[in-house]
Amino acid sequence: MVALSIGACASADDDAAGPVPTEPAPTTVAPEPAPTPTPARSLPDVPVRSADLSALEAQQVVEPTGLTIPAIDVRIPVEPVGVQADGQMEIPPLAEVGGWYRFGASPADTEGTAVVAAHVDSIASEGLGPFARLQDLAAGDVVEVALADGATRTYTVTSVERTPKPQVGWEDVFVRDGGHRLVLVTCGGTFRRDVRSYSDNVIVTAEPSP
Repeated sequence: MVALSIGACASADDDAAGPVPTEPAPTTVAPEPAPTPTPARSLPDVPVRSADLSALEAQQVVEPTGLTIPAIDVRIPVEPVGVQADGQMEIPPLAEVGGWYRFGASPADTEGTAVVAAHVDSIASEGLGPFARLQDLAAGDVVEVALADGATRTYTVTSVERTPKPQVGWEDVFVRDGGHRLVLVTCGGTFRRDVRSYSDNVIVTAEPSP
């Protein structure tokens, strides 16, 4: 998962939504390489769906195209994102665009967690983005997700958390089974220029509205 306090990002690429648990891709047999350190990021290594094309076609995933949160005046387009070469979740460079993790659940699904992340700010956006206001949400607020098939999925916020990045349990965020929910992620806390990263993640959890 994609990184997410509020201040100027030195670069739109500085923070990913956070490290996410990832399934290793198949490799050919070769001598074991020496372990290399993994750089600290905002989100964890992400779980990746099967790369088998027939399996992906059979899933017929309906992608989200936009997200609206009336309580904090947020309305942004959403685009599908995957995984960077370093195993981190991709995040659109513009803070005004959300990235939906396409290897997880879709908001159109009935199971699993749909994850949408965006930068809290970025140089490309010349300041704060809409997700900077996620911390102002409260339980009971409504989130609407527009889908590519023309439908809209409505969610109700159940929790808003700001957690130091090392303490975030990403294995509980990037879940592809169980009850369906929507999780929104951005950065929060203090921007540390020495590591070019924010200290916290703001994580909003919402469940399908009745």
